[in-house]
Amino acid sequence: MILRLGQIELFVKDLEKSKEFYVDVLGFIEVERTKDSLYLRAVDEFDKYTLVLTEKEEAALGSFGLRVSSPEYLEILQKKHEEIGIQTEFTESVHPGKGPVLKVAEPNGHPVEFYHSIEQIEIGRGGVGVDALPMRNTHLQRGIPPVRIDHMNLRVPDVDKALEYWQEIGFSISEYVQDGNEKFAAWTRVKTTTHDVALVKHKETSLHHIAYIVDGIPGVVRTADLLADAGYRDSVEYGPGRHGVSNAFFLYVRDPDGHRVEIYSGDYNRDTDLPPIGWTKEEYDSKGRLWWGPSVPDSFFETTPVNKHWLKQPVKN
Repeated sequence: MILRLGQIELFVKDLEKSKEFYVDVLGFIEVERTKDSLYLRAVDEFDKYTLVLTEKEEAALGSFGLRVSSPEYLEILQKKHEEIGIQTEFTESVHPGKGPVLKVAEPNGHPVEFYHSIEQIEIGRGGVGVDALPMRNTHLQRGIPPVRIDHMNLRVPDVDKALEYWQEIGFSISEYVQDGNEKFAAWTRVKTTTHDVALVKHKETSLHHIAYIVDGIPGVVRTADLLADAGYRDSVEYGPGRHGVSNAFFLYVRDPDGHRVEIYSGDYNRDTDLPPIGWTKEEYDSKGRLWWGPSVPDSFFETTPVNKHWLKQPVKN
């Protein structure tokens, strides 16, 4: 089975500027660096890294990774994709500490990578014995800091068609927005929080934002202070505020390449087999996107393109 959203790779144009923003200011932990990529994790995470920043000529969503329960499940997923006519590529990962991956361009073209094996951080001396859990290094932390990866928000031309795929591979809907005869948005998950992957109607396939949890509402507010104090006041795009959908407290910030990162806290947990909560489009516009807070800026509707060179061969129609 699919367990969770595990990793995101963003293409950035200047790795040094990105390091300053993510590591020096926000407080992500740098765990490894290669010629072209920077590997980061948040403070509560056991995976070696969850965010990869790779230097390219154009900024884009490189890919995102979903961790599965076993190596054998990768084979099951490959067969399932073949049965529904979606091209796959089984290959070794190009990233350190990661096992084999199943690469897929889902029906809208978003670059997805399924994997099982990912190197874990050291917490002891092997066997019995613990030096420290990952979150017990507060004396070394700086920035907010981010606690763990939570979700991402994708833009798709047709939400109902996109849902056919995501539900086929095991995702359930926590909340959705109905606009006449079609869905305008849906929040989907494999864990009990409100979403791992959100799908929102847009004219073209793209990324809207990635999201990391911080330590409560004070952590969200601290992010705004931190960015302004460090000279990144213009990076604060929208918030702080409260979402109606998901109930989360939020702040949206933009990195040096314009990638949008939601600093996030306080959504609810609900069993994945329960029926989804439905909003009308009018309800969503009046109180779903924003329960309270500042008005939505025009820039919030801008999106990030996705990696168009994900698979070796073009996706079959």
